[in-house]
Amino acid sequence: MTYADENRYPPSVPTGRPEPYGHDAPRYDSYGWQAPWDAPYAPYAHETQRDDTDLASLRSAYRLLRRISTLTALGSFVVYVVLSCYAPGLMGSKITGEWSLGMALGVLQLLVTFAAVFWYGRSAQRSVDPLARAVRERAVPAGGSARAAR
Repeated sequence: MTYADENRYPPSVPTGRPEPYGHDAPRYDSYGWQAPWDAPYAPYAHETQRDDTDLASLRSAYRLLRRISTLTALGSFVVYVVLSCYAPGLMGSKITGEWSLGMALGVLQLLVTFAAVFWYGRSAQRSVDPLARAVRERAVPAGGSARAAR
C-alpha cells in the first residue's frame, strides 16, 4: 500500500515486542489542568520517602501483630484437633469427676482464643494505632478533615 506522503509514516524499527495500543495517538493540551501522571514530582521526593518509611513501619507492626495473634489461636486449635484425632484415649481420660482431658482442653481452647483477641486489641492500641495516627496526620492537609483524605 502506498501513501500520498511517503515521509508521513516512517518505517518502524522492529524491537522484538509490539508497540502499545495508542502509541501514535496525538497528545492534546490539557487546558490548564495537568494530569497527575504528567506532573513533575521531584520537589516532593523527600516527603514521599518519609511517608514510605512511616507506612513501612506501620505495615510491619501490623503484620507482626497479626501473625502472633493468629498463630497463637490457630496453633492451639490445631494441637487440640490433632490430639482429638490421633490420641482419643488420652483425650477421653478422666481428670476429675466427669471432666476429661478433652473437655478441659476445649475450655482452654476458648480461653486461649479470647486471650489472643484481647491481646491483639490491646497491642494494637499501644503499637499500631499511634503509628496509624501519625501517618494520618501527615497525610491530611492542615485544616482538612480525615474524611477528605480517605
